[in-house]
Amino acid sequence: PQAEVKRWEWEAGDVIYIPPNTIHQHFNAASDRPVRLVSAINRIYKYCGLNDLEQIEDAPEYDSKVVLTAELIEQYLKRKIGEPA
Repeated sequence: PQAEVKRWEWEAGDVIYIPPNTIHQHFNAASDRPVRLVSAINRIYKYCGLNDLEQIEDAPEYDSKVVLTAELIEQYLKRKIGEPA
């Protein structure tokens, strides 16, 4: 385990580099603004078998019974910006 906990604030447009095999979490402090996080792994790690991801815990609002579709996401985003769904 890491001896020291570090925290970085990130915002729209930021690029974040997380070293391989680093335990980390992401939080969205602005619950009224949805976040889209794109994650990638260097191919060399994939070819070496080091591209595993261990999900330690889910976000509190996560519901495993809900299957996300493009329509559900569109409705959610429209509600967030105040447009009729």
